[in-house]
Amino acid sequence: MDSTSIESARAEWTTILGESGVIAASPKDYGASTMGVVRHIPAVLRPKTKEQVSAILQVAQRWQIAVYPVSTGHNWGYGSANPAQDECVIIDLSQLDKISEFDPEMGVVTIQPGVTQGALREFLDRHDGEYLVPVTGAGPTCSLLGNALERGYGITPITDHFAAVTKIEAILPDGTLYRTPLSELGGAEVDGLFKWGLGPYLDGLFSQGNFGVVVGITLALAPTPETVTAFFFSTKDDSKLEALVPTVRAVLRALSGSVVAINLLNSQRMLSMMTPFPADKAVEGVLPENVVEDLARRHGVPAWSGVGAIYASKEVAKAARRTLRRLLGPVTDRLIFINQRKVDMAQKVTRLLPGKLATRVQGMADTLSGALQIMHGTPNDVALALAYWRSGDLPPPGHPKNPAQDGCGLIWFAPLVPIRGKDARRYIDMIERVCPQYGINPLITLTTINDRCFDSTVPLLFDRKDTEATTRANDCYRALYHEGQKEGFLPYRLNIHAMDILNNGSLGFSKLSSQLKAAIDPNSILAPGRYIPSTKRTEV
Repeated sequence: MDSTSIESARAEWTTILGESGVIAASPKDYGASTMGVVRHIPAVLRPKTKEQVSAILQVAQRWQIAVYPVSTGHNWGYGSANPAQDECVIIDLSQLDKISEFDPEMGVVTIQPGVTQGALREFLDRHDGEYLVPVTGAGPTCSLLGNALERGYGITPITDHFAAVTKIEAILPDGTLYRTPLSELGGAEVDGLFKWGLGPYLDGLFSQGNFGVVVGITLALAPTPETVTAFFFSTKDDSKLEALVPTVRAVLRALSGSVVAINLLNSQRMLSMMTPFPADKAVEGVLPENVVEDLARRHGVPAWSGVGAIYASKEVAKAARRTLRRLLGPVTDRLIFINQRKVDMAQKVTRLLPGKLATRVQGMADTLSGALQIMHGTPNDVALALAYWRSGDLPPPGHPKNPAQDGCGLIWFAPLVPIRGKDARRYIDMIERVCPQYGINPLITLTTINDRCFDSTVPLLFDRKDTEATTRANDCYRALYHEGQKEGFLPYRLNIHAMDILNNGSLGFSKLSSQLKAAIDPNSILAPGRYIPSTKRTEV
């Protein structure tokens, strides 16, 4: 990219967007990343309409300037607002924040990239929308559209968030508008009610791809059920895991529709939510086994904890509780059911307890309340505190958390694992073997994304101020990927520093996707290197 081209393009973009719409990328905002990866970003463009997005892309094509769209830039642990390659101009879509259509009868809503989890919750509350927001643990400020396109998931009834996308509207790299055939033929309403449309399913190209800038999606929402009851279970005996895993699968099959997802968390993952990181007891950044055991004993943390929710009528929920007791009883030490009424009672009881005990009970009640809010489709940032366990300055209560700007070191490793006891054990052994070699504590969550497959999330937490620790964390990700490749545990999404995994000319996928990219974007100006091998720009 020569300076003449970027300056000429910048002048045209300023004409389109105004002076305030073309800004510099400061290290504190767009340049910040929890991964510690640094990209050179020549400029940031802030359009307010899809027409401006189209004009931006036409200028980018004319001057062959690479651009990289972000929704809100809160892609924590995968790159935040940073592009996959250097020298990409950021297109910040956060000001495209309209909720343009909502059908309360059918339960579908059409949103732009800047619509956050929190914004949709507020909208539904104002319009008596009795539906759940497809929330994640990333917090209320994160884009629904961005998460869906990355195939994010949650534990509310529509677990797979891209599965809930029924319609897509995008601007192609040459600035033209893409709409699905049903919409173009005059069937916009039914298009939003039926995911697959008519003809080849081209909408999938815009999920984990770089074939266009998605400026709108229609989402199917899950209706608010009569009752939401959380259930928590645990086992103190790690050797019971092989029996617990198939039982989780049996629960999902027996209670399909009422129980849609279950999380399993190891003791270190639970401790990260309950106690500050004891740096003085760590050896080269890693907590020894005896320290973990001592902390777990003092905080009452078992080897494995599980959490899920029942979404059902009162009658069905009662039957579901019986089924859960029958199935989980033989392989767990404890199974409890919690609803908002019980949490409210616990919070009232804290007023009658002595100091330290009151603080502990209040903390547990607050955590449970936050978990229940997420299960009710109300986003919060309770889970986001994890990013601060090893580094970063946790903001005061009531202030928004931004792990990238707050100095947190976090990289997500998120592989897929079959729901089999022996496979879960092989996977856990792999994580516990590899992570400590790089100064990373093995915090493991296994989340069911259907009744056949877990997605595991392992947060690689490190001190971002330490250059060596940052390098080790990125090396750890690579080591986990290569070991997982041998064992059959591969990630379902990639961070910006790992896109070369798919940029492999020997893969049939790479060849076909590159051919499609070359046809749609011959100059490779849109998000080069993002999942699809670059057809022109090869510099990194």
